[in-house]
Amino acid sequence: MAPADVLYTNCRTSIPGAPDSHLMFPTVWHTGDDTTSVIVSAGSDGAVWNFVPGGPVFTTPAFGEWDGGCVFARPNLTELPSGDFVLPYTGYQFPHKYPRKQWTYGTGYMRWPKGRLVAVEAGELGYFATVGFVAPGARLRINAVTQRAGSIRVEVARLSGEAVPGRTQDECDPIVGDQFRTPVTWRGADELSVPAGTPIVLRVWLDHARLFGLEFE
Repeated sequence: MAPADVLYTNCRTSIPGAPDSHLMFPTVWHTGDDTTSVIVSAGSDGAVWNFVPGGPVFTTPAFGEWDGGCVFARPNLTELPSGDFVLPYTGYQFPHKYPRKQWTYGTGYMRWPKGRLVAVEAGELGYFATVGFVAPGARLRINAVTQRAGSIRVEVARLSGEAVPGRTQDECDPIVGDQFRTPVTWRGADELSVPAGTPIVLRVWLDHARLFGLEFE
């Protein structure tokens, strides 16, 4: 942050459907030019927070617009039937330190299509593995976008490190294009192929791809 920037408000919320995934949308007041922007921070316990890389998710619109003075995010992040995420904000016509008696304000919504707020991105080739966990469902769905020549593959492994037979990287049907809550399959089969309650690890290979979320059902 620049020396003239100030963290102003916090807007604590969570990811829809995942109450243990804590988010904050603090407004940064840029005192140098009296503008604002909204950034994102995340925490797994609601106590320790880290800023999400990538810069602001929302900035002050052009001066003269109804919200062209300053903006402040408000709880809560909500999922629409379309899968889009929306977050309300209060927008003011004049900058933060403009004479108060002339202020006018209204409510708007920041909107992220298909819940695509944050992604794990590989500009070329990338790989990551999750920590061990017990899947809350027998099937896996993915929210992701790949470039024309890109793909994503997912492997299911045991805590010992051994891949589950039939659920390896090579057997995963490549995930290509714009996929929203699309089933992950291995040679056409969509079940994880592990007994309920068995801890697993997911290994994910990305090629020119962005992964926004994984869900179980």
